[in-house]
Amino acid sequence: MLHYSITPADLNAHLFSVALEIGEPARDGVQLTLPAWIPGSYMIRDFARNIIDLRAEANGQPVKVTAVDKQTWQLEPVDDPVTVHYQVYAFDLSVRSAYLDQYFGFFNNSSLCLAVQGQTNQSCTLAISMPNDESAWQLATGMPRQSGEQFGSGVFTAASYEELVDYPVLMGQLAIQEFIAGGIKHGLVVAGHHYGDLSRISRDLANICEYQIELFDHQVPFDNYLFLTIVVGKGFGGLEHRNSTALLCSRKDLILAGKNTIDNDYRGFLSLCSHEYFHSWNIKTLKPREFIPYRLAAEQYTRQLWFYEGITSYFDDYVLHQCGLIDAPAYLQLVGDTIARVQRSSGANRQTVTDSSLYAWTKFYKQDENSPNSIVSYYAKGGLIALCLDLILRRDTEGQVTLETVMRDYWLEYGASGKGTEDDSFASFVEQKYSVKLGAFLQRALYSTDPLPLNDLLSHFGVELTHELAADDNTIGGKPASASMPVALGARYKASSQGLELQTVYNGEAAERAGLSAQDRIIAIDRLQVTDQSVKEVFERYQPDQQVTVHAFRRDELLSLKLVWDKPRTNNRVLRIKRPEQLKGWLIPKS
Repeated sequence: MLHYSITPADLNAHLFSVALEIGEPARDGVQLTLPAWIPGSYMIRDFARNIIDLRAEANGQPVKVTAVDKQTWQLEPVDDPVTVHYQVYAFDLSVRSAYLDQYFGFFNNSSLCLAVQGQTNQSCTLAISMPNDESAWQLATGMPRQSGEQFGSGVFTAASYEELVDYPVLMGQLAIQEFIAGGIKHGLVVAGHHYGDLSRISRDLANICEYQIELFDHQVPFDNYLFLTIVVGKGFGGLEHRNSTALLCSRKDLILAGKNTIDNDYRGFLSLCSHEYFHSWNIKTLKPREFIPYRLAAEQYTRQLWFYEGITSYFDDYVLHQCGLIDAPAYLQLVGDTIARVQRSSGANRQTVTDSSLYAWTKFYKQDENSPNSIVSYYAKGGLIALCLDLILRRDTEGQVTLETVMRDYWLEYGASGKGTEDDSFASFVEQKYSVKLGAFLQRALYSTDPLPLNDLLSHFGVELTHELAADDNTIGGKPASASMPVALGARYKASSQGLELQTVYNGEAAERAGLSAQDRIIAIDRLQVTDQSVKEVFERYQPDQQVTVHAFRRDELLSLKLVWDKPRTNNRVLRIKRPEQLKGWLIPKS
């Protein structure tokens, strides 16, 4: 039996203290490792770099510890039980690692709990203590409790190391709102200063959860569920776990009491919750065969992330619409925004969505200023492929089979059984079970950069997709612009009193042709200063094909370049319901 103890040791220094008791060390010595990445976030993060002062003892005597590599330690052979002590620096305010300060603490066990090689399939216990001076703190985790009061310190259990690292922990002065959805106990747990109406939010979450539970025919892979939410001034993110999700959001994302309208900020939070909750089925239990089991010491590749993130990205907002939280026009605006983001960048013409999945570890998770020109998002394009799949299924079966139907049955076949999916499993399953042939569509959608048949499919369901002018170079999305600049720079920029700092320069467009690069700062056009206050006035002076002189700084060097303006681009993708009678259950028109 392994036993871990975690204590918030120093809030000011952001240090957790960890002790690991190994009752039966291997005769040839114990080898300890810490994961290099966490499932759901496909990037090597080297959590072991935060370990401080690792030492071991047996029967009151020190045990020699030798570092093998960046995340592995070897203990010399001993006959008695061994205890390993160390501290972990925790100051990563994200859902992936660990954080501790005077206000709250959060951690994934993949950042704090060392694995004992040869014993990772054994059950273990974890004792979590509160800070000595923080009697008002509470603790929330989905990990099964062995002792202690609910939301208090205590001892928890896990059946294996893989299970252990799938239970995040949130502690602090928590706001807790419990609710029932689908007959299952859920909890919204919030840390951080906020003004959100947790009762209202919980009602909306219950609506979302019940819809998804019904979608999967009440086949629920957990007994209870927690939305562990960290509220900050500015932030956004989520990470799925076996019976919880870790969320990071801004204060403005939580709806205030008395507000009836769901604005974009609150809609985004609900969509995030919907996305992570859907992952309970689609990646936590139904998963690529390459991920069975997880191997957390190095990259673990799959070409299927387009499915697991793309399908989930399709359903996150679609479920909000089906629940009545957003209407059809609002939903179509979100779809239009996704189409616009995918089609604006030339990366969609250079990288397939399966290659995007494969290279998640580097190209997607380590994006730079040139990424829009070289990669496509397996989230966004995967979501559009899922949209196409739903519409194809509805069209070819006259509405008898939908993507919801398929996901339920597919999960029962591959997720409930735990056998995992291959690259061609989905198309084969659909053809065999429903006699719908998706092979040709998926071959093109997944393994080529050919455009998706969005116009034809949407038109079949009474929805018109148009390409319309955007307001300016920084604006792409799913709604019409009230006005548009007369010229296009061909770059996204951040305007300030110091000029226009270029963030992305698009291949082949005006800024790149002139010799400008990302991170350049335009300070003047035709010898007149351009700032956030004057940019609209300056751009409106010109017409397409007109040449101007641009002065810009690259680092500390002043450039003088000739730029020829482009025509404004139709970067917006606007979807409108033209024939409501053709929606046929896909969307809910206004009554």
